[in-house]
Amino acid sequence: MIYRDGYETDSNLRFVRCPRCGNEEYSEDALYCRICGFSAYNECEGSTECDNFGNVIDFNVHRNVGNARYCEYCGKPTMLLNEKLLRPYTEVQAEQEDPFPFDEELPFN
Repeated sequence: MIYRDGYETDSNLRFVRCPRCGNEEYSEDALYCRICGFSAYNECEGSTECDNFGNVIDFNVHRNVGNARYCEYCGKPTMLLNEKLLRPYTEVQAEQEDPFPFDEELPFN
């Protein structure tokens, strides 16, 4: 199944238009929308790496495509899902249920 909802991103995974306000103007190195302050990227919640004593030694946040609800790298929810700008996949899946799931024709007798 291909999920066709979401927001367009460029080759660097930055939103082409702000998901919140629709702004299309970003500076070359912008991290946030200049109009509403929304993130220019669909980042995940991040994952924490700790040493044997429980001390945080690294915190990794990953950038994702514009229809990602969960990070492909760490599995954490993305900003678009948390901000409710993307609906849970189960809701979208129910609406897009294909009664003919096969891509090729089946021979009938």
